[in-house]
This record gives sequence, structure tokens and C-alpha cells, in this order.
Amino acid sequence: MVLQDNLFTDFEGDRWFERNRRALNAFDASADLPLKLIELYGLSPEHVLEVGAANGFRLAAIHQRTGAEAVAVEPSAQAVLNGKASFPFITFIRGTASAVPLRNAFDLVIVNFVLHWIDRQSLLGAVAEVDRLVRDGGHLLIGDFHPANRLQVRYHHLEDREVYTYKQNYAGTFLASGLYHAVALLTAHHASKQLQVRVAESERIGAWLLRKDLRGHYLESGVNGDRG
Repeated sequence: MVLQDNLFTDFEGDRWFERNRRALNAFDASADLPLKLIELYGLSPEHVLEVGAANGFRLAAIHQRTGAEAVAVEPSAQAVLNGKASFPFITFIRGTASAVPLRNAFDLVIVNFVLHWIDRQSLLGAVAEVDRLVRDGGHLLIGDFHPANRLQVRYHHLEDREVYTYKQNYAGTFLASGLYHAVALLTAHHASKQLQVRVAESERIGAWLLRKDLRGHYLESGVNGDRG
């Protein structure tokens, strides 16, 4: 069985980039939830990674604001080519969230509107890869759809194939590990990107800022553990 992740690496990532190239060129940094969180909490990372970075438009804004060393991982060959030409100060690597060809960890890792594309067979592997790339004490920024329930939606751009997007609270998976602390959540309307109080479940998006702390969330019990 072919994982739907492979479809994005083989051709759909390029098609997505071509459909959205004009919107990326007109990127409004003031309306971007990840950038809002970075600004609100005064984050100034030295090393930042974005997984599923397209042509690096968001990383370029972060680099311009903070001077951070920026690395982009992206499955679309066309997006990588465009990014290298547009933003030569960003390091581009072709790859997917479930197999990131990097060893070092980063102060800030961004995964914005990526996890809902991932085949369910690959999801926990992608979560492990993302976690591996966040240094202890660093931050993870996750943006995605934020419904109250888990939703499965047929991907209409590939009607001849059984491909779905999966809308759910992906930050919850990291928080359940006990290794991340929830710093903040911003929610907005998917189309307008405006912060709104009332948004239909299918249109609500969220951006979570999490802080990784491998041991700081554990309390000393005072009870002897292993007696065996």
C-alpha cells in the first residue's frame, strides 16, 4: 500500500506549491499565527527549523526579525528551488516530517499545517521525528485545524485516489507525553486568519506554542520506587 505521504513527495507537493505560489508571494506576516506567538512571547531563537516550509516565506520573516539561522525541510522540489533562489540565507533540505534528514536539535521547530496531511500509518513516526529535533528547553510551534472532534476529510484535489486530511488537536499528542508545557494557544478562522470568538468547528484553526522540558514537569514523589 502506497502511503499518501509519498504522493506529496512524488508530485502533489509540487502541484500544491504551484496552486499557492501567488498567495505565498503575498504573504501577510501580520496575520500569521505562528509569527504572532513568536512576537507575543519575545522568542529570539538562534537556530530555527520549519518542517513543511514551502519556499521558506515564514522562515525569511523570522530571520529578518531575529537573525536566526534558518533551516527549511520541504517535500516539494519546486518549492525548494524557488526558496533557494528567493531566500539564499535559508538552508533548504528536501524531506518529509516522518523522515527528516537532520541530526542536530533546534531552539525552535515549526510544523504549520503539515500534520493533517500525513498518512495515519506515519503519524507517530512524524511526531517522534519532530520531537527529536526540538532541543531540551526549546520551543515547538504547531499550527493546524483545531476542531472539537477528530475529522476525516476527503482531499478534493486528488479525487481519483483515496486521500484524506485529518483534522485534530495535534498538540495534544506532544502534551500527553509529559515532556512539553503548553505556553499558549491562538485560534482563528481558517479563511480570514482573523482571531474570532465564534468559528465553526470545520473552519477553526489553532497555533500552539509548547516548551520542551524533559524533566522539569516531574514532581519528586518521596516514595521509594524500585525494590526488586
